[in-house]
Amino acid sequence: MVIRVKERIGFLGSAIHRGTILDASESGFDAGGAGFASVFCDHENPETTYLFYTGGADTSLSRAGIGLAVSSKDLGFRKLTDLNPILEYDEHNGRAMTPAVFRVRNYFYMVYARNLPQEGRLLIAYASDPKGPWRDIQEVARPEDSWEERHIDIGPTIVELAEDEVLVYYSNLPRTLRATLLYRYLFAPKYPLRRIGIVRIKIRSPSNLEICKFERNPLRHLNGPKGGWNESLFCPGYLRWDDVHCLLPATSTYSVGFPYRQYIGLTTDSSPYFQRPESMRILIDGPKEKDQILPGIRGEIALDTPSPLVKGDELYLYYAAMDRDNGVWRTALTVFPLLSD
Repeated sequence: MVIRVKERIGFLGSAIHRGTILDASESGFDAGGAGFASVFCDHENPETTYLFYTGGADTSLSRAGIGLAVSSKDLGFRKLTDLNPILEYDEHNGRAMTPAVFRVRNYFYMVYARNLPQEGRLLIAYASDPKGPWRDIQEVARPEDSWEERHIDIGPTIVELAEDEVLVYYSNLPRTLRATLLYRYLFAPKYPLRRIGIVRIKIRSPSNLEICKFERNPLRHLNGPKGGWNESLFCPGYLRWDDVHCLLPATSTYSVGFPYRQYIGLTTDSSPYFQRPESMRILIDGPKEKDQILPGIRGEIALDTPSPLVKGDELYLYYAAMDRDNGVWRTALTVFPLLSD
């Protein structure tokens, strides 16, 4: 089903919702959900699109791993069931989630989250082929500052600063969100607040990486007021359009209580550090557009990990969407025409 939304936002034309393009399997490691995806195209193989996604056997994604689906010549995504999961749940290191993939010279790199109940951190792995095998290199970041709390998670898009240097956007995720809400309700009533930070990675080789967090973390000036649609920001996508840098965060109003209203936003700047951004606008309005995103939805919609990809004169935006009535994460697609000046 293809549904159009009559609205123009900046350089983007009217949204065309194409619904679910990757769903949970009937069985296997991703029977409980298939979301939090990162779309990737290799410049040496432009006809193939890779979709790295998070799968779990149950809807809580308690033993989540990372899977891979591919599309050739835009004919729809096919899960590589003979390879999946390409990164597995680990008893000692926890869940593997929210991948972001890029290439530096002859190797492919994946920054992703490893999530244990007591802590969530970011790791980096590498492979000589997008299909793997993927080998962990080292830790990229762990919660250290007070705003990061107990867990950090990653956005699905990498910023290429130079041939061997990238930026990674990440956000805090307090404990598990459900546990945090219960704790704060019982002991210290306060709504969760999620913000965005940046990590810079310079890659000389798989065994020689230079990693540092941005000294102005978090980008608290991007957050809106309490009760606003962009009160909390997390897991942003990124797009460069000509000389304009675009940040596309998932947003939420946790302070209003469950079921939370969630959106995907858009802000622009002349720099990928977003120190002087334009005002943030709503790109996808979850409460208003939920029936077009997930036809037949019964509850409120949850949105996460917007991952953009330009194809010709259109912007393809892949993102995680979940009907809170059943808790199943899926990967949805909305297409925006790119407008000329």
